[in-house]
Amino acid sequence: MLLSKERNEKIMIDESNIYQAEKTAGSEDPHKEDHPAGGSSKRVQKTFLQRNKYRIRQICGVAFLLIIITSLAVLITKHSGSEIKSGDSEAQAFAEKTESATQSTTALTTTTTTSQSTTTSATVTEDTTTTQQTTTTQSATNKPQTSTTTKAADNKDPEVIKPTVIKGILVVNKSYPLPADYDPGGLTAETAAAFNKMQKAAALDGIQLWICSGYRSYYTQQSLFTQYCWRDGVAKAETYSARPGHSEHQSGLAIDVNMASSYFDNTPEAKWLAEHCNDYGFIIRYKPGKEQYTGYVAESWHIRYLGDVELCKNIEASGLCLEEYLGISSKYSN
Repeated sequence: MLLSKERNEKIMIDESNIYQAEKTAGSEDPHKEDHPAGGSSKRVQKTFLQRNKYRIRQICGVAFLLIIITSLAVLITKHSGSEIKSGDSEAQAFAEKTESATQSTTALTTTTTTSQSTTTSATVTEDTTTTQQTTTTQSATNKPQTSTTTKAADNKDPEVIKPTVIKGILVVNKSYPLPADYDPGGLTAETAAAFNKMQKAAALDGIQLWICSGYRSYYTQQSLFTQYCWRDGVAKAETYSARPGHSEHQSGLAIDVNMASSYFDNTPEAKWLAEHCNDYGFIIRYKPGKEQYTGYVAESWHIRYLGDVELCKNIEASGLCLEEYLGISSKYSN
């Protein structure tokens, strides 16, 4: 009995050990290490999002703002491009028309004397180019005497452009152009000498005068006018700037004094110039209230050399502009 009892106790101890071993083995989870790690990862990820929540919002906000700005920039660029294209088309059309007119221009010519006529010489004050004017004897019908040097519209060949001289005055305006190759080489010698004399007289009165713009070639005027058309449109540009061939500056007889700007108006220099320029053979070419005759806005700084002091004073006393005084127009034909 004692042996059986000891045997039974030993068996029970062995079974207990086996059961404990099996329990221990069964309780081991092959993914035991994964669970704590997975939980820790989720906690770390959640903590990172909480800690950087404000920064993430900032990044998202900046990205959204950049998208909006980029979209606006694209819309503005497209809109501006369409406006520029619209403005350029008008200027480009005029430039093409001007280029066509340039190609058709021929050299300066003079007319011949007709039979039973008397020839008189009317020399335009220039240093390199002299235009001969021939006049015909008045007929029995007493028709008024006119210059035989005419603008292109008066010629049989519309492609020929000639300078126009009326009453001994070379006329350059919207109605009467100069050919593209008309080039006195700068201000005429007589024009420059008269201005220098006037400049010295002004200095004695404490007035400083200088040349802002003198001679401009056909092609310089073409470039300037095209720029003004791009900037302000053709219609507005033509109120203050001439088409190439129609600028008095090409004649070498016109000068812009001090500044080509309305800021010159009513300055002591402008007042002195208006009062004394006639004494040196100049006139203020474009005066206020004469826009319908000259075709340009008033320019207190633009003087034109006529050479004849008496003529300048007569024009000034008449209160007329040059177009009114000569009875001519200043309008483009097209």
